[in-house]
Amino acid sequence: MPSVSSATVFIHQSTLLLQARPTTTKVTYTYNTDKKSRRGTLAVKTFDPVSGTCFRFRTRKVNDLNRILRALGGMAGVMAGTSTGTEIVAAASGSAD
Repeated sequence: MPSVSSATVFIHQSTLLLQARPTTTKVTYTYNTDKKSRRGTLAVKTFDPVSGTCFRFRTRKVNDLNRILRALGGMAGVMAGTSTGTEIVAAASGSAD
């Protein structure tokens, strides 16, 4: 399972995967805390069992968390089949209106 090094790449790859296979792709969020340092870590995984494609990203930064939640949360319409998601991809890639 490959880990992606930046939030931007993870968002881009995940949105492409969600657009290609919206009904089978799953997005999983896992939050863990270290008891000694009391720092939290968020792990986000996008997985499609049909193609076997999996992307994983870990972060401790709130800004990365916010960007991922906004971008992938907006893709729920694509997964449900109610929108195309092109506006989400443009927003995730940094294009401004």
